[in-house]
Amino acid sequence: MDSVKDILSQLKTQTPQVKKKKSSQQELFDVNQLATNPKKIFGDRGKYVSTEHQRYGLRLAGKLDDKKRLTMYIKWAKTKPRAILESALSFVSDYPNAESKSKLFMWKVKQLEDEREGKKQKDTK
Repeated sequence: MDSVKDILSQLKTQTPQVKKKKSSQQELFDVNQLATNPKKIFGDRGKYVSTEHQRYGLRLAGKLDDKKRLTMYIKWAKTKPRAILESALSFVSDYPNAESKSKLFMWKVKQLEDEREGKKQKDTK
């Protein structure tokens, strides 16, 4: 009987203490843990994001790993057609080993805009 108590006491001391996990609800709404949190990615630059085109510009800059040109992406998200930006982003995602994703993205946006202009001019003739 004493041996059973000894074994149980040894098992109790050997079992690791499990940390309390956050409930799934807390995990779901913990904004600081999100990878898409602008404050976490861009520091104070992502602090005053209020409109949709600003969020989209932040997302573009994050996916292209280009924090220097953040304001350019926000401006493009506001002024350029979303279809062009989405297809250029899709094109860049096909090249994961590209040296500069941002340069590839800008080149593709220019190419798609030129194609669109050529198509418009052809339709007006």
